[in-house]
Amino acid sequence: MKKITISLISMLLVANLAFAGGLVTNTNQSAAWSRMLVRDASTSIDAVYFNPAGLTKLDDGLYISFSSQSIFQKQTITNSFKYLNDNTFIGSVSAPVFPSLYVAYKTNRWAFSMGFNIVGGGGSADFAKGIPMAEVPISSLVGAFSGQGVTGYSVDMAIKGTSIYYGLQLGASYAISDHVSVFAGIRYVMARNSYKGHIKDIKVKTAAGDVRADTFMNGIGDQLTAGATQASAASGLYKAAGDGVQPLLDGGLGGATISQALAGGYITQTQAATMTGALLQLGLTQAQVDAMNFTEIQTTYVGASTKFATMAAGFAKQAAQLYGGAKLMADQNIDVSQSGNGFTPILGVNLSFMDNNLDFGIKYEFKTKMTLTNSTPAGKGFVIGMNTDGTPIEMYPDGGTQNADMPAMLSIGGKINVSKAISLHVGYHTYWDSKTGWKDVSKNINKNSQELAFGAEFNLSRSFLLSFGYLHTTSGVNPSYQSDLSYSLNTNTVGAGGAWKINDGLTLQFGGYIVGYQSQTIPGSYDVAGTPVAYTTKYEKSTWALSVGLDFAIGKKKK
Repeated sequence: MKKITISLISMLLVANLAFAGGLVTNTNQSAAWSRMLVRDASTSIDAVYFNPAGLTKLDDGLYISFSSQSIFQKQTITNSFKYLNDNTFIGSVSAPVFPSLYVAYKTNRWAFSMGFNIVGGGGSADFAKGIPMAEVPISSLVGAFSGQGVTGYSVDMAIKGTSIYYGLQLGASYAISDHVSVFAGIRYVMARNSYKGHIKDIKVKTAAGDVRADTFMNGIGDQLTAGATQASAASGLYKAAGDGVQPLLDGGLGGATISQALAGGYITQTQAATMTGALLQLGLTQAQVDAMNFTEIQTTYVGASTKFATMAAGFAKQAAQLYGGAKLMADQNIDVSQSGNGFTPILGVNLSFMDNNLDFGIKYEFKTKMTLTNSTPAGKGFVIGMNTDGTPIEMYPDGGTQNADMPAMLSIGGKINVSKAISLHVGYHTYWDSKTGWKDVSKNINKNSQELAFGAEFNLSRSFLLSFGYLHTTSGVNPSYQSDLSYSLNTNTVGAGGAWKINDGLTLQFGGYIVGYQSQTIPGSYDVAGTPVAYTTKYEKSTWALSVGLDFAIGKKKK
């Protein structure tokens, strides 16, 4: 079972904003893709991204493509933790503009290309009332302080994160022969994340009314501090009492009782009364006290001193924990920006047969090594704990870094023109998630993410076609990977659309797709006053998108 601690947002928000592809990689990179979901053997202008070696199949000339998608996603997290006010948390993810720009110039055996698109992230996630992983620790106050009259809680919480990984790709393709073309290029990735939110007005409900949680916890801490002071004083008194008995033991009176020592003139009436009172304070009866000798009395005093010292230390420790916890319950804001960059080498091969009616596209993107650096105003990195010296521990300290590698990926696609009217497409992707430098990658990643897609195009006329496609994604993560703002689910996607060739130099692309996700339920636990409380978290998503694009062919020359 997975334990959680109070935290606000995932270290890899981009993982939850990747709309199609691997854990952090977007492959929904053209309007033509939106209408059929597989373009890995493309020999059109969007081959700049999907199959760059296939660009040599274009006629000589200049080609430009611009498209954009509007993508909307709903994330639903249901947490069964028994102290939560509401078990369902809904996040809205939107990317109203998700652009892709491609330029290619084909001359003889060469094709030179440039692409600019959003290779990771691309949207914003808005949880208007927060997420369970941030509210569970707050709600646990109800169980932890039920003995002090707490019956409920309230909190004002909101979280919003954005993530965009821009990619600028340059490369060259060369036709070795009519059947074999190759490509080499590089992509520069610029990552920008931002996290904003607040947690404030945390209150507990008591018979006396609502009380700020930090005030309530500090109040109990003050009571424990007072108790620690009293217990420490009692420990000192009983230690002194034990030391005071030692002269009597040294004088050979270890076996004598208080009354015998008083009768023999070894102690005064006041001393006898003090000794007796100290023992009665420990809960002994008068008969028990009267029967005790001085050896037993000293042992009892020393034991009481040790007991009160232990009690004082325990009270002090609990008070310190409450004071520290109270600081976590104070109002706080988060305002974090992260940035980083990296380079992605890319290689590709295109194989053509049957008079260009059968194409196979192969592309390999190397791992993008990337580190994100925090830029955080003072006090806005979200406090998640306290050091022993009382200084706060922030989740996103200014200048802090985290690994944000983009995994290597391999795409293999095939396209066959069954007739002049029908073409069939297939594509396969795998992402080497387990080879990244992500934190706990060996624990969280079980196998590489994989995708398999099928699509078909139907030319209804010389200028108009319709298409549809299906894409299945298998996530390779373990349950330990899943968290409220970074979870990956298996998907099934269907898409459809068309293309209208307005003239030889202009084509309109349009399409849309719907993504269905296989929900997953993960067990967890949270300690409430030292007792683990079990719960489950169910993760669900739904996504839909529409797209439109224009493809331009300028100065195109037929072969």
